[in-house]
Amino acid sequence: MCSLVRPAPRRLASDRTVERYAVTTPMLVVCAVAAVAVLVWHVFALPMSNPYYGIFSCDLDMQVYRAGGQALLERSPLYRGPIVWEMEFTYTPFAALVFVPLALVGVMTAKVLWWIAIMVALIALVARCLLVLRYENTGRTWVFATLLAVVCTALEPVRSTIWLGQINVFLVLLIIWDLTRPADARLRGIGVGVAAGIKLTPAFFLLYLACTRQWRTFGVATATFAATIGIGFLTRPRDAWTYWGAQVTSSGRVGAVDSPGNQSINGSVAQLLRFFDADRFLIGTVYTPPTWLWLAAAAPVIALGLYAATLAHRSGRVLLALTVAGMTSACASPFSWGHHWVWFMPLFILAIHHACSTIDRTRWTALAVVLSVSFCWWWNYPDRPPLAESPHPIGIGLFMLPRDDIPDWWSYLAVPVYAACYPMLLIATASYVIVRRRALFSPPSVESIAQLDFRIAREPLLDRSS
Repeated sequence: MCSLVRPAPRRLASDRTVERYAVTTPMLVVCAVAAVAVLVWHVFALPMSNPYYGIFSCDLDMQVYRAGGQALLERSPLYRGPIVWEMEFTYTPFAALVFVPLALVGVMTAKVLWWIAIMVALIALVARCLLVLRYENTGRTWVFATLLAVVCTALEPVRSTIWLGQINVFLVLLIIWDLTRPADARLRGIGVGVAAGIKLTPAFFLLYLACTRQWRTFGVATATFAATIGIGFLTRPRDAWTYWGAQVTSSGRVGAVDSPGNQSINGSVAQLLRFFDADRFLIGTVYTPPTWLWLAAAAPVIALGLYAATLAHRSGRVLLALTVAGMTSACASPFSWGHHWVWFMPLFILAIHHACSTIDRTRWTALAVVLSVSFCWWWNYPDRPPLAESPHPIGIGLFMLPRDDIPDWWSYLAVPVYAACYPMLLIATASYVIVRRRALFSPPSVESIAQLDFRIAREPLLDRSS
């Protein structure tokens, strides 16, 4: 069976042949058709005309970012209460400084610029992943990256990022750009430190760097993170003391811990407590796991994810290692909305590459699993009262599918899956990496290469330095 990816052998100065992948015409055609289908889906499935659920209709989080920047300009407190509508500012004082440019322009201008920036970041993220996977840096690859970025908007974390105007795609791009550079690259680790200074979850990569013994990068990242904290204290000392002294540990400010949208381990446990009516853990109207229960559930998952990421790193699969580590960070966080799982985007790209470039009989299984979990499933609730300006609520994401109006026997299977579908995908990915580590990380044999029936380019690309 022919592979969809055509390798173009490339010879380096050391006379060592490195396989480079070329984007083929069938890949471009299939991706273009998929991109058009996704655009049609955006228009009609979750109607773009819906005044609340349309993909460009909400921008709630962008408004919070802009309000945070505006508060700094007006010298108003960041953490005294809601800063826009009923939303509180849950980011660091340094993040508010980063958001100041959004407050220097009008609301509509900020929206348009932010949406453009998100789309550019999506394309750049796809392109970076392809280059790390050793695809040729050509115009054809960038066209493919653009089309694939459009396809990725059908993934729930990505669509929610655009819909809410979220920042996570920029943080993922910053981390992947930073940590896929050569080990001796100047200031490698600065991206991780800046990302952690804006939003605390990326600080998990400090643990990943320690586990993989990238001490120089660890030092740069730690120093950069500390510098962002220092900048916050220098510019907004009172807000900094408030945030680091109290707000940093208050996950309840983000939302109800047992919300269906909380796809961290903590959130999954809280949702199960609600489902099984464990009233001893009920605080007010929210089921809240005690710290010991949350840590007992999260620790094995974190250990599994870090072990798999470390194995991938030691075997030279840097993008896979970073993706697993990023997914693990979302699991470890006390609160992770669906859009925090933008790490599904590089996972989706890895699954596509695996399916197109190997002869494994199950090569399409991984892609099917990733897509089935991360796709932006939706469900209309016409029997419920209007929400915002929408005629009725619409559940977005696998975790928002119906839980109440289903048979009891089915709920005992469906609700636990909905409650932990994203952490389950991390567990499945990490387990796959560990179990299949020999097959995944061993160089292919001559026989397996021959079976791929690759069509080699007529003129191999040669490094001019050779």
